[in-house]
Parts: sequence; C-alpha cells; structure tokens
Amino acid sequence: MPYNKLAEELGCGNCHIGMTISDTMLIRAPDLSYAGEKYKAGYLYAYLKDPDIVRHNIGSSRMPNFLFSDNEALAVTKYLMSRKILPTEQKIKERAIGSSAGGFEVIHSEYQCTSCHLLNDVGKQLSTDFNKSGSRLNSNWMFDFIQIPEKYVPKGSPMPNFFDDDFGHGLDEYSEKTITTMVAYLYEISKTKREELDSTYLLREQMYPDVTVEMGQKIFQSQFCQACHTMNEEEVWFERNAPDLTQQKIRTQEKWLRNYLLFPEAIRPFGFIPGTGSRMPDYRLTETENNELISWFGFKKDETELEPITKFISLKTEQILENYLPCKGCHQIDGSGGKVGPDLTNVGNRLTNSFILNAVNNPHETMVGSVMPKTEMDPLLVPQIISYLSRKQSNVKRLYPNLITQQPYKVSNNYEGNCASCHGLNGDGKGFNAENMPTKPSDFTDAKEMANRADDTLYDTIHVGGRIMNKSHFMPGWGEKMSPKEIVDYVQIIRKFCNCEQPDWAKS
Repeated sequence: MPYNKLAEELGCGNCHIGMTISDTMLIRAPDLSYAGEKYKAGYLYAYLKDPDIVRHNIGSSRMPNFLFSDNEALAVTKYLMSRKILPTEQKIKERAIGSSAGGFEVIHSEYQCTSCHLLNDVGKQLSTDFNKSGSRLNSNWMFDFIQIPEKYVPKGSPMPNFFDDDFGHGLDEYSEKTITTMVAYLYEISKTKREELDSTYLLREQMYPDVTVEMGQKIFQSQFCQACHTMNEEEVWFERNAPDLTQQKIRTQEKWLRNYLLFPEAIRPFGFIPGTGSRMPDYRLTETENNELISWFGFKKDETELEPITKFISLKTEQILENYLPCKGCHQIDGSGGKVGPDLTNVGNRLTNSFILNAVNNPHETMVGSVMPKTEMDPLLVPQIISYLSRKQSNVKRLYPNLITQQPYKVSNNYEGNCASCHGLNGDGKGFNAENMPTKPSDFTDAKEMANRADDTLYDTIHVGGRIMNKSHFMPGWGEKMSPKEIVDYVQIIRKFCNCEQPDWAKS
C-alpha cells in the first residue's frame, strides 16, 4: 500500500500483510530485554491494563491497548520483570536511596532538565514526565541511566551525558552525590502513587497465585510485541500476524471499518493464525486520526449485485449450513458453530458483497495467509449462500478468549495451523475449537481406533471432508488447498500420533 505517515508511526505494517514494516516504530518503542531492571512491577501492570503517553517526543507512535484482563496483565508483567538482559555486560549497582534535599534545584536550575521534562508545575512536556518517574522506574536503573544515558537511548537522542564519558568508570564523588539527590527527589514526589501501584499489583498476585512467567511469555509472543519492541534472546512467533491490507479498498464497508478502528473487537477470537491468540489492539485513535486512516484506505464502490433471497430460500440455506456444509465447523452463525474464523452473523455489515463472493469462490487467493479451505459446492447453491451471508447483520460485540484459560501457542507447521484447532496439538481431539463442535473431533492418539482405519480412508477424509466418510460434515475437505503429497504427509502425522499402522487388509 502507498505510504502514510500516521500508519508508519503506528506500525500498522509490522503486523499486517501487504504493508512495509515500520522502521520508525522499531526505533521508538523501548527495548524490553531489560524491563525487569528498568521498571516497577506495579507500574507495568497498570500500564498494560491502560497504556498512557510516556514519551511526548515520539509523534503519533504509541502503545496500543491489548484489552488484557487482570490475570493476563499480571502474567505479562511477571514475564517482563524476569527479563534482565542489559545492553552491556555491566551490572546495575544496588544503591540506597539517599537524601532528596535540594533535589528540585539540582534538576531544575543546575542541570536544567526541565527544558524538556515536566517537574511539579515547572518545565516543558517534550519528553517523559518527571512527576511519574519514581513510580515508573527502579531507582538503581534511574541512577545508571542518568549517569550513562547513551547505553539506553537511540543514537541522536537529545538526552545529554552530564556525568560520565567512560561507561561507569571514574564517577567522582560530587557527581555520585548529585545523581543520588536527583533520584531520591524523583522517588520522594512519587511515593504515594508508587505505593498505590505496588499495593494493586500485590493484590493481583494474591488473587491469581497460579499465574506464571511462562504464561506471560506466551501472551507476549502471541501479541507479536517484538514487531515493535526489541526483546533479545526470545523466540519470535510470526513474520506477520494480521490480514492483508492490499485489498482493503474492496474488502470492508466504510461504516463498519470506521467504527472498528475506534472500537476494535474480536473478528478472529483465537488469532489471525488460529491458536496463536493474536489480537487487534485499540490505538485510541482520535476522530481526526480515524478520518485520516479511512481516507488513506479508500473505498471502491461495491457494484456486485447479488440475487434476491426469499424467506423460504433463507430458511433452506440455514438448513444446508447446519446439516450439510462445513462452514459452521470454523464459523459461528447466530451463536452456534466454531470459533476458528470470523463470526458470520455480522458479515453483511462488515464485508462488501464482492469480497464475500470472492472469499467463498476463491478463499486462498482472496484472503492471503488465511487457513480457510475451498469447499466444493453445487454451483446452484453458491449464489444462495452468498446472498444469505450478505444479509447477516448484527451489532453484538465479540470478545477475545482469556489467554490464561486458553493458552496461545506458536503455529510451526501446517498440521498445527490447519488441524490442531479441533484435533489438538498432540492429536488428542482436544483443540480449542473442539468444545464448539456437536461431534467430538477424532482422537488420533487412540491407537485401537486408528489401527482400524486404512491410510486410504484417512486420505479421503482429509481430501473431501468428514461428510463423505459419514463423519461430521463440520470437518472440511482440504483437497482444493493441499497437494496429494501434503495429504499423504498428514496421514503420516496421524500415524505418528497413534504410533500405529493401518490394518493388514489395507496393506496389500
């Protein structure tokens, strides 16, 4: 898509297919590799729940709100507090907080930090607010930062180095006392807020004793935080984890998109790549910013005219979707069905007629990166299905699942991407979507059952879908998406899950 300054500063292309990655956001977002050395846990928790502006010098770039629940935010906080990989091999020294006497004069008058920072009611809001520093940052890290800022700030930053030219060596007694006074003063004026944040965080730890660092790590990875933040020595789950925006002009209806950008909701509850749990966060756009993005996307007049649909045909289509086609294996309609893909109850006020038509007929080309397979249908049924879907409208807000209750996972191969949502990562039939199915998905680890099924039977089921084998019709066929070799490979994966072979009669 063509360049847009706001989209670049928000980092839209860092997640969405079809856009250039934002170097701006990668520079502006703080390095989280040493978050545990830098931040106070109470502050991080509150910030994750409701991000606010920290640095007033980074244009329109901002931390979006991922709508974390209390236990999700606690988990991510625990994970971030465990990260202590400093940009140099030096260790941050433990120091007692000294006297704050004269601290304001040192900061404001002697070093004129208020030329860029707000302190009490004095100064300029050109960078971080010093009134919040003592509730936000660890005192030992603050000392280290003031002493040697170039360890932590990007090259070209206006933050001056007042005290040290040699990365921590040779700090004289006067400089050490001065920095100590600065830190002590900032801590003193933030005492009430710091205690309030620490108290809330302690309460959450008591409420959720089973929340772990590992849970927070998975949530951090699932939201692709590394798309903007540096996090050294951490695995990255995605290259991109959001829909292709190159077709946006003909994809969504303007009214829907305008509201969605202001108030995001769960279109794909378990992630754009099912199981990963990725979310569209809330960037808290202003009306002006929203208008700019809407104008940048642009909208092409939808000239696709669909066949009118009678009440009788509508009811007939509902029966076909309920009892014949696999659509509801992945999609909800009117409160029932799977949660792998978008809820189709509101698809008529979300997507254009032309996009619905293309998505049904050619899902692989229309929705780049989607796992949706193409379903072979009677050509006479297709116009009815599309007309029915185009008239589905609802204003019910969809919520994301809790990422503690439903832990996200990295999708590393095609089985995990296409099958694990129902059949489970380990093939045990306990995928996150299994509970939405009227028929329990097959348990591939059941060696006794699987040893009775021929490889040809497994192949045909994968190729055509469950209905052809008198299994659940909600199991779609993958023959239009996968090559014969890929399906054979899937059969072998199933054999590994059950650690069994096909029956002897099928081998000849």
